[in-house]
Amino acid sequence: MPVFTLALLPLAFEQSAMAQQSSDQKTSQVFWVGGYGPGIYASRLNADGSMAKPRLVATQAKPSFFALHPKLDVLYVVTETAINDKERAASLAAYQFDRAAYQAGDLPDLKLLNIERVQGNGPCHVTVDAQGKFAVVANYGSGSVSLFPIQASGALEPESSTVQHQGSGPNTARQQGPHAHCSMVDPTNHWVLVADLGLDQVLVYRLDSQNKKLVPGENPFLKLAGGDGPRHIAFHPDGKFLYVINEMGMTLTSASWDAQTGKLTEIATVRTVPEEQLQGSWSTAEVLVHPSGRFVYGSNRGHDTIALFAISPQNGAATRIENFSTLGKIPRNFRIDPTGQFLLAENQESSTIHSFAIDRGTGFLKPTGHSISTEKPACIKFMTTPAGP
Repeated sequence: MPVFTLALLPLAFEQSAMAQQSSDQKTSQVFWVGGYGPGIYASRLNADGSMAKPRLVATQAKPSFFALHPKLDVLYVVTETAINDKERAASLAAYQFDRAAYQAGDLPDLKLLNIERVQGNGPCHVTVDAQGKFAVVANYGSGSVSLFPIQASGALEPESSTVQHQGSGPNTARQQGPHAHCSMVDPTNHWVLVADLGLDQVLVYRLDSQNKKLVPGENPFLKLAGGDGPRHIAFHPDGKFLYVINEMGMTLTSASWDAQTGKLTEIATVRTVPEEQLQGSWSTAEVLVHPSGRFVYGSNRGHDTIALFAISPQNGAATRIENFSTLGKIPRNFRIDPTGQFLLAENQESSTIHSFAIDRGTGFLKPTGHSISTEKPACIKFMTTPAGP
């Protein structure tokens, strides 16, 4: 694991500091943070990797994952609770944000549009299709997938379809039943892929927009090694490859994707940590592809690193290159900023978020020396530019 020595920044004159602050505000990027604290926080990433002090902009129980509407200024947030929770039952919330105010440098509160109940336990992930017509929620506790139609305003309609997974895996402690952990709509917007940790499968569904439901595909799933426990997935920018990070196996699987037939084919599976003895408490969490399409990153909890993988331009296979300390404990989620210059790593147990500069040529991470704190962070989402009509 590389060790970095951080140089002390020289003291700046007040005038220079003020000029830098003005420049940073113009180039800063807004992001939201969720997790297991009191609610949703907002912050800003500046051009030097520094981040604004987080501000609580919405109070919500266990807001552990976010998704943005592709065309409207609406943020969707799961409440990772049980279906019968007396204080806040499992639900999906839609929040409207003031883009102009955020771009002007403020961090205003989110406005709640509405909340819809989730017919499942422990919703832990949400994604939205490219047209902004549906939100898909993965429910870890019940091992099910929920589909929510979205109104023209961005508000949610009641759940229109529920798919209940069936089966188990060889790990009797963790795979006694299905555990849907994340969903992803493919780049063609015709398919929904779901990683199920309990089944060792990435399941494939056709998105039936007319009937507002998910339909099992002709090639219904990709089977992974028994006990690996697929957790999160990420598409390559070209839409031809998918990367699956396996929570229990501490591995990353590369797969080819055929959008015509909805078929996944495994290419290769490699470890996310060096060839050393795995510890029982270790597990992986998030996987992301760099916007350049050259690198994949994955987080290792317990090992407390971000793993860097190079992507083969010939066949899409990912090969691990290096691991980088996240400077904290239990890196849950992390996020690459839309420009591809920085990676923000959340450390759930140490309640910190550290920023790292990304070397465009090698993919290597270098600490900027900047960090912020929020209680038990578990998700980051950058405010992006809305897609066209």
